[in-house]
Amino acid sequence: MSVTLHHTETRHLPHMMITFRIGLVVAVVAMTCLPDAASADEWIYRHEHVLGTSCELRVVADSEEAADRAERFALREIDRLSAILSRYDARSELMRWQQGSLRGDQLSEDLVTVLREAERWRQQSAGAFDVRVGALTALWSKAEQQQRLPSDEERRTVFLQFARSGYQVKTDGTVIRHDDLAISLDGLAKGYILDRVCDRLVKQIPEVTGATLNIGGDIRTVGDAAVDVAVTDPLNHYVGADPLTRVVLRGNAAIATSGGYRRGFRIAGRRLSHIIDPRVGLPAGHMLTASVIAPTAIDADAAATALSVLQPSEGISLVESIEGMECLLVAGDGSAYRSSGWPTVEEESGARFVSVRDDRESQSPSGLLVDFTLNRPKGGRYRRPYVAVWLEDKDGFPVKTAVLWLQTDAPGPRWHRDLTRWYRNDRLRKVAERTDLIGTISGATRGPGRYQARFDGTDNAGDPLPPGEYTLCLEVAREHGTYQLIREKVALKGKPIARKALKPNVELSAVSYEYVPPKAANGKADRS
Repeated sequence: MSVTLHHTETRHLPHMMITFRIGLVVAVVAMTCLPDAASADEWIYRHEHVLGTSCELRVVADSEEAADRAERFALREIDRLSAILSRYDARSELMRWQQGSLRGDQLSEDLVTVLREAERWRQQSAGAFDVRVGALTALWSKAEQQQRLPSDEERRTVFLQFARSGYQVKTDGTVIRHDDLAISLDGLAKGYILDRVCDRLVKQIPEVTGATLNIGGDIRTVGDAAVDVAVTDPLNHYVGADPLTRVVLRGNAAIATSGGYRRGFRIAGRRLSHIIDPRVGLPAGHMLTASVIAPTAIDADAAATALSVLQPSEGISLVESIEGMECLLVAGDGSAYRSSGWPTVEEESGARFVSVRDDRESQSPSGLLVDFTLNRPKGGRYRRPYVAVWLEDKDGFPVKTAVLWLQTDAPGPRWHRDLTRWYRNDRLRKVAERTDLIGTISGATRGPGRYQARFDGTDNAGDPLPPGEYTLCLEVAREHGTYQLIREKVALKGKPIARKALKPNVELSAVSYEYVPPKAANGKADRS
C-alpha cells in the first residue's frame, strides 16, 4: 500500500470494455459493465497512485452529481484507511503502534478489526497466512544481495517464532504483542479497504444503488453492480492473450488473485518465488496463481495469499470449508484445480461463474516475447502514455503491431499522431494493406506496471512471417511527459534467442526480449 493518495484522470464514460494489467498483483482483470434492469446510469472514475497502484470506481447512481459525491467519498475513505493500515508511512497508526508511540488500548476500531481478521486467517490456514512473513522476505532479500541461500539455522531463527501468534486481541479491543517481529497487513488490508468503501458508500449516499471498486486488480461489488471479470492465464499472460477464465460478480461479491510467477528472487542462477511459506521459511514455488471469489474482499485477499502457499489439495479443502468461497488454482506444472462451486461447464448467461477454458496451452507460448514496465512518474497528476510495440522488416515496413494503446474514449483516438514513428509507418502500411489497425487492435491506455507483448510469427493479416532480420520497436508518448523510442534489431531465423535486456528510459524500464521458436509436430523446435 501507498500512504499518499493522488488524483489523476477522471472520466465519465458509457458502458465499455476496460482492461487492467497488474503490477504487484499477478492477475489481469478486464471489466465489462453488464446491463442493469434499473434505470440508473453507471459512472466510471479512474485514478493512479491509489494505494500504490491504479484504481477504477464504477458507480450506479440516479445522477452524475450523486456519482461525483460517491467518488469523493470513496477517495476520502481510501485515504483515511491508508493512513491507518499502511506499512510504508512511519506516521500511520499501524507503524506508530509498532514503534511504541501508541499503546495496544489506543488503537482504532479499523486497525483492531484487521488485526483480528489476520489472526483468524493465521489459525484457519494453519499458519500459511501470517502478517509477520516480512521477516522471512527480508532474509531472502539479503540472500539475493549476497547471492547465497540462507542457512537452515538462519531460517529457523525466524520461522520458529511463527509457531505462536505475534499478538493477542482481547475482548475489549486491546492488542497485546507477543514478539517484536514487524507486522505487515498487505495480505488483507486492501481487501478490508475495498469492503469498507463499498459498504459505506451505498449507505452514505442513498442515490447510489451499486458500486464496483477495482484497486490493483482486486475487485469488490455491492448493490446493483454487476461486472464481468477476466483473469489472466499465468502461462499465457502476454497482451491480447485469451484469459484463463471469466467470472461474473453480482451484488456483494469480491475477487482477488495472488501468485509468484512474475516476481521473485534470483540466487545463484535460480529463480525463486517471492511468496514465502511462513511455516518453513522457504519460497513457495509450487503455485503459479490462486484466484478466490468470496462475499467479502478481505476474505478473498487473505485466502488468495494462503492458497499460494498451501498445496492444491490443502487449499481446496480450506475453501470448501468456508461458506460462499470458491477458488481456481494453477500449479507450477500448469495444472488447474477448482473448488466444487467453480464449474467446468459454461452455465446460463445469468450464472455467477463462467467456465475455465479447457483449450489453454500447457506450456509457455512461443514467439518473440517482449517484457516492459511502464514507469510510475513521481508526483500526483499525470496522463497515461500512448504505447506502440511493433516489428519492422529490413525495409522499415511495419509488418506486425502487437501493442497499440491509445486514448480510445473521451475524446477519442485523435492524438495517435503523437506516436510519430508508428503513425508515419502505418500510413504506408494502410496503402498496402488497406486495413485500419486503430479500429481493430487498439486498446485503452494502461497504468504503470509490467506487461508482456508477444509476436506469434504472423503478420498483421495473420500470414506467417518469413525468417529474416527484423527491428523491434517500442514507442511511448505521454502528454505533459516525454517521447521515447527503443529500436533493436533481432534475427528471427528459427534459432532461440536468450533473454536480452535493453536500455531503459524515463517512461520504460525492465525492457527485455527473448525468442522461443515454435515446436514442430515432433515436439522439437522448428528451425526452418
